Amino acid sequence: MFSLQSLICEVNKFRDDRDWRQFHKPKNLATMIAIEAAELQE
Repeated sequence: MFSLQSLICEVNKFRDDRDWRQFHKPKNLATMIAIEAAELQE
């Protein structure tokens, strides 16, 4: 079982290994959440 902190570290490592930090800005995250919500609504 993972602790919350170890899970966060794993997710951050996954993100950093792929150089995705550049996309994790509040505006981009809000846009992606809205797009995903619209897809679920369909």
